[in-house]
Amino acid sequence: GDAVAIVKIHGEVVDEFPLSEGLEVEKTYYPNDNQYNIIEINNNQARIKEDNSPDQVGVRTGWIERPGQTAICLPHGLVLEITGQMAEDELILPL
Repeated sequence: GDAVAIVKIHGEVVDEFPLSEGLEVEKTYYPNDNQYNIIEINNNQARIKEDNSPDQVGVRTGWIERPGQTAICLPHGLVLEITGQMAEDELILPL
């Protein structure tokens, strides 16, 4: 796929996953002490599978897959964001 899932913690990009067929990832992040977020990538979509935030807003967002979509866990400062291809890739495409 053309989309990339980006994980940001406190505004810093900590991971990037290309959303492509056959890619399955489950990874746990610890944004702060006693806080965790489990990010799941499954083929062409991504979600915050589980976290221990009080509001569960990011978890309830569910699967996202289109550039511009986000799942945000504000209490932890974690953002899961879908973007288009990374800029470097676009430079080598024919104009």
